[in-house]
Amino acid sequence: MTEANTAPHPVVEELAQIRASVAEVLDERADLRRTHEVMVGAQGYDPRLHELLTAELGLLGLVVPEHLGGLGLDVGAATAVIEELGARLVPGALATSLTAILAGRAIGPSAEPLLARVVEEQLTLAVALAEDGAGWDLEQTATRAGGTGDEWALSGAKTLVAGAEAARVVLVTARDGGGGLGVYAVDRAADGVDVRTHMTLDQTRRLSTVHLREAAATRVDAPGGEGARVLLDHVRAMLALESAAAARACLDLTVGYLKVREQFGRPIGSFQALKHRCADLAVAVAGAGATAEHLVTTLRTGAATRSHDAALAKLVCTDALMTVAAEAIQLHGGIGFTFEHDAHLFFKRGKSAQLLAGSPPAVRAEVAALAGL
Repeated sequence: MTEANTAPHPVVEELAQIRASVAEVLDERADLRRTHEVMVGAQGYDPRLHELLTAELGLLGLVVPEHLGGLGLDVGAATAVIEELGARLVPGALATSLTAILAGRAIGPSAEPLLARVVEEQLTLAVALAEDGAGWDLEQTATRAGGTGDEWALSGAKTLVAGAEAARVVLVTARDGGGGLGVYAVDRAADGVDVRTHMTLDQTRRLSTVHLREAAATRVDAPGGEGARVLLDHVRAMLALESAAAARACLDLTVGYLKVREQFGRPIGSFQALKHRCADLAVAVAGAGATAEHLVTTLRTGAATRSHDAALAKLVCTDALMTVAAEAIQLHGGIGFTFEHDAHLFFKRGKSAQLLAGSPPAVRAEVAALAGL
């Protein structure tokens, strides 16, 4: 095989460099010890780290098209960052921002003004889909949008909004006067917007309730399009990518402990029963990683199976994280049951990821329907 044939593809090499740069910053400034400190603080995230990743590294503009002021990189650049954030359970709105940006790319020309604002104003974004009584079922969306053209006013309430505490703009699903479902951008500081952030089970990801009372908004998707569905699919993709990466990180943490914890004069990781348990976890992690990789390909190519693949990946990857995290607590023994242990951060992230963007039973039923079963 010639040297030309073995050389890495330029896109692959570029993505690897981006991942390495982000990982280096996060390893230095966002390890799990730091996460423990930040998640209980008043803000719930590290503003300095956020500024470093957005303003200095320019991560918000990674996949925004060049004619809108961004770098115009491959979808994989954003998904790689989401994975690195997920592996370290980094609090904040960067993952939700990148998710919304990817959704904007998929929505098309109508979302370009928002993407241009993201780069020009360094906007962080949150996504508001769920509602009391409706959950994540888009068909039951009750939030209303009144207006035409560039001037809209939204009224309603959105729940379980991730990243709103650090976001400047919230993307909201709402129905217009004709009953059509659309996506609207609302500035958090606008009149009529009230964001109330709650401390939840997963302290690394605070959730908010967003109340809208005739709040000024701009429409992001074109009328009659599938913008709301695109947004939901990308939120599920985010949860899948984060969870697959977190599952691998949690397994690495556990294996590292088993190598140094000794009993009867030797590392407990050498015990056959524990080897078997770790092998089963490694299979689950590998399956989640392969599922996430396939999903990235789907997002990159714009395949018609996006909704199915995103829903399935959300199920597989969040289940894998829950399995690994629960086993991690057991395999760490007495120290693992200490509430402050890192394993509990992964466990709580896993449970919240399972429930966000649709409960497991609801998403399974949806996957079956999308697959024609």
